[in-house]
Amino acid sequence: MINNTQAFILAYNKYKTSSIIASFLTKNSIIDAICYKAKKDSKAFGSDFETVSKIQISLYQKKQPNLSILKESSIIKNYNLLEKSIYSSLAVFYIREVLLYSAKDFDERYFILMEKILNALEKLEEEKLLLNENDLLKNYINILLRAFEMKVLYIAGISPQLDSCILCSNRNADFYSITEGGIICDNCKISSKDAIKLEKGDIDFMRIIKKTSLIDIAQNKELNNFYINSITNVRDIMNKSLFNHLNKNFKSLKVLEEVLFN
Repeated sequence: MINNTQAFILAYNKYKTSSIIASFLTKNSIIDAICYKAKKDSKAFGSDFETVSKIQISLYQKKQPNLSILKESSIIKNYNLLEKSIYSSLAVFYIREVLLYSAKDFDERYFILMEKILNALEKLEEEKLLLNENDLLKNYINILLRAFEMKVLYIAGISPQLDSCILCSNRNADFYSITEGGIICDNCKISSKDAIKLEKGDIDFMRIIKKTSLIDIAQNKELNNFYINSITNVRDIMNKSLFNHLNKNFKSLKVLEEVLFN
């Protein structure tokens, strides 16, 4: 059966001498497909894999749950600005890796999230060209990644509880528990083994990135003020929450943060 669909490339690996096995994020699922001659002939899909792009693919899918075969591909939209930026291109590597392991439950929202985060990063790069603000760009990429992680957790059904203590509903809560998945109060933290003390503004910052669209975050000139005071705790909370969800450390994140914070 031939299936035509839109997709984003999440990962690809060499297969035999000249072919590739690629993982595609589609609206319905992640599909693994063999791309014959992709490395041997640049016209046979190869160049499509080396870009940050939204693509149209034609797949031959067998009835048995084996690898599909890529028959055709074409680029719908190429995010050229992201490819030219060391910061955004590394961010895309991380985004791809997170979705490769999280977007396996047949939820269209992962596909939508991928498109929205790429559009937001592109907006940041366009602003950078106008303002020539490299440090501000790095800050906002960090903000967007925290928002991206928050939204991944939301789609997975484990969005952080930020309104009141997740254990007793006390609204005066200034600790965060990764295990419980939300803020906890001073009394409940006694029974928690992983309580993280929240600094002033941390909860407000997390509420903002939880409820605000990615493109609005990219265009909000005030968020940097929250970011400067909250980056350490919120980054730590989001990273640990993703690990708790997926039980995986992301190599791409380590490389990205070495670049962003130097």
